[in-house]
Amino acid sequence: MFFRSIAFGVVVTAAVPTTLASQQFGSAVAISGDDVLVAQPQSQRGSGTVYLFRRSGEGTWAVVSRLRASDGVMDDGFGQSVAVRGTRLIVAAGEEGGAPAYVFERDAAGVWSEVARLEPAGLAREPRGAVSPQALVQSLRFGPARRTVALGADMALVANWGGNTEEEAVFVYRRSTTGSWAQEAMLIADDGQRRDRFGATLAVSAGRAVVGAPSHGASGAVYVFVRGTDGKWRREAKLAASGLPSGSRFGAALAATENELAIGAPGANRSAGAVVVFRRDNAPASWTLTERLAPPDSAAGQLFGAAVSLGTRELWVGAPRGGGGSGLVFHYVRHEAADGWGSGTVVQASDAVAGDLLGGSVAHASDIAVVGAPGADRFIGEAIVFSRTGNSQGYAAATIAGDDESLPAIVGGEVPCDEGKSASFTCHEVDLLAFLPITALGGERGTGVTDHWGWRDPETGRDYVLVGRSDGTAFVDITDPSNPVYVAELPSPPEFRGGLRDIKVYSDHAFIVADGGAQPGMWVFDLARLRGLTGPPPSFGPDARYDGIRSAHNLVVNTETGFAYTVGSSGGGETCGGGLHMVDIRDPQHPTFAGCFVDPTHGLIAPGRTHDAQCVVYRGPDEEHRNKEICIASNETALTIVDVSDKSAPAIIALMTYPGISYVHQGWLTGDQRYFFLDDELDELTGVTETTRTLVFDVSDLDDPVLLTEYHGPTGATDHNLYVRGDRMYQANYVAGLRVLDIRDAANPVEVGYFDTMPFGVDKPGFAGAWTAYPFHESGVVTVTSMSEGLFILRPRATPLMP
Repeated sequence: MFFRSIAFGVVVTAAVPTTLASQQFGSAVAISGDDVLVAQPQSQRGSGTVYLFRRSGEGTWAVVSRLRASDGVMDDGFGQSVAVRGTRLIVAAGEEGGAPAYVFERDAAGVWSEVARLEPAGLAREPRGAVSPQALVQSLRFGPARRTVALGADMALVANWGGNTEEEAVFVYRRSTTGSWAQEAMLIADDGQRRDRFGATLAVSAGRAVVGAPSHGASGAVYVFVRGTDGKWRREAKLAASGLPSGSRFGAALAATENELAIGAPGANRSAGAVVVFRRDNAPASWTLTERLAPPDSAAGQLFGAAVSLGTRELWVGAPRGGGGSGLVFHYVRHEAADGWGSGTVVQASDAVAGDLLGGSVAHASDIAVVGAPGADRFIGEAIVFSRTGNSQGYAAATIAGDDESLPAIVGGEVPCDEGKSASFTCHEVDLLAFLPITALGGERGTGVTDHWGWRDPETGRDYVLVGRSDGTAFVDITDPSNPVYVAELPSPPEFRGGLRDIKVYSDHAFIVADGGAQPGMWVFDLARLRGLTGPPPSFGPDARYDGIRSAHNLVVNTETGFAYTVGSSGGGETCGGGLHMVDIRDPQHPTFAGCFVDPTHGLIAPGRTHDAQCVVYRGPDEEHRNKEICIASNETALTIVDVSDKSAPAIIALMTYPGISYVHQGWLTGDQRYFFLDDELDELTGVTETTRTLVFDVSDLDDPVLLTEYHGPTGATDHNLYVRGDRMYQANYVAGLRVLDIRDAANPVEVGYFDTMPFGVDKPGFAGAWTAYPFHESGVVTVTSMSEGLFILRPRATPLMP
């Protein structure tokens, strides 16, 4: 599973559906007259959207329309960048969009309509064929090719930059007197390098094209192009700010008037940030650095200058990591008697919290400013409209947000799968017993769900699901599977929220880890505390905490031996190089360190990193290893069978690779321990396979495992976690949901049922939807967590194999 990243206030997303509930509302903003325009380039339900807000007579802001591309599709990234000039708007879209940019115009009645699609000739696109796992991981880390736009009086700029583009370029369009648009030029940096981010920011100044390249050289650069009398474009200037340290990202933000530029350098001075102001002299045409602005306290990490909005008398500067991490915006006013901008006034939202990224985008007009906070509510995002109060410099703040995309709960009775549908969900031979959206699991706006596990209370016989939320753990009683009850939660402190949680059960205790530094250690919770709960769900704390690690990507428990294995550990403690970190949990509330295993010769994200594993007491057909404790570890670039009977001296039994290996993710043994089913999380994305591929290994000889067959499913979805119970395998295949396979003949698996937990979009590779399908409930139900949707309680039918 891969995360989005934030680079100097610009939200960078993967070229696949984003994780959890990310929408990034507020990542781009603009103002046109009385209209405030706020972009939301991501959606779990459809195409990107630009929301249009207008102020009522009472001073409140309301959505009056939603702009989308006429040919918009899910994950099109529409709204990556927006620019307004008068009654004209240009919106950039992503790689999945029908066109890189769209032009809208507002009529006399205030209605915006799409009038043009701009599709540059010679656009460098990302490769669509097979790519290496290393290139894919790099693409996911740095983001795909992105688009930026700007508008002049009769011209438009569209940039294509970043990702795997071979050549970053800016395309110039000219509007004719008849209203049509034609490409006029393609601008490139003659001294540029790949991934300079040439075009990451754009502006138009007196007909000139101004282009930021914040990764050029050591500290970044800004290029100014001018159109000659012969109609050809040439570079007029290359601007740099002497004295800026390496990594300043000069050009990461850009705003212009007719003769002045404000250029952000948010990486300057240990990321305290800076804004550099240049002014143009007409005769001869030259640009002079006139002023440097910095945050008053110069504290590191503020990212001052990540966004700028410039007028003749006002300058607004965003610092999305300022204010203790919540974000700040600075307002500068140039007085008649002063030549420079002087000191700014801090404008802050009173309810902003750490991670909101307030100031990640900013735009202003005569009496209002709109400031994006795309990180709010775990990247759903929001924006703040600051309105000037009277003639003073004081501002009243109003929060605006996009639509609620959550699905309604379904409880009270079974909804059978009938003619391929159960409620709004596509299905086959799998019935819906109940669905709880994340809000019904105690999750607030922006919360996502990840892994989950089950527990039956041995005293009461009641069944529970333990659901990992991005802000903690929810406990749900599913004894009556059509009427599930959210009974309690184990929340994480605010400073440790946002990670991916993994949960396992041993001796009536839950063991919980979280990834990305989002939780200190492994938490232990006594599940007996759930007995007899009535009334509002209480918030519990852990009964114990193992602090030998800080964070871990996954957790493995061997319930027969009483040992836990954290994998992908990082952030502090004894990480065991990201391999098996062994913990004795036989006394559940007093866990102790037992040993490490790491094989640094394998790993993709990091050398030696184990992504997941299954650890068992071996009772399979290989007599040589019978009764040993073994772990079959998914080590990203290899499948490793390890004897961990002696925790002080674990030993590799076998190491296995296979054709088309991309990311060895997770797998599970059959009940007789003769076969191992494995999912490779990236083979669909790297182009190794066109449809979901599951690998089946014959491990009857542990020293010499053999790839028995490859099963190819009916969709292109990426496979995630799979488990085997009896003669069925249950796969959570992200956007394709639950898939049920009959594996009585391991060499010839057959799909006998499915339930798609995302009732929208197409089943293509990417990271959204079903995370885990848990089939081990004694009642026979299967529970599925779907990242942005919630918890599904399902009952697969006992479907016979077709002849």
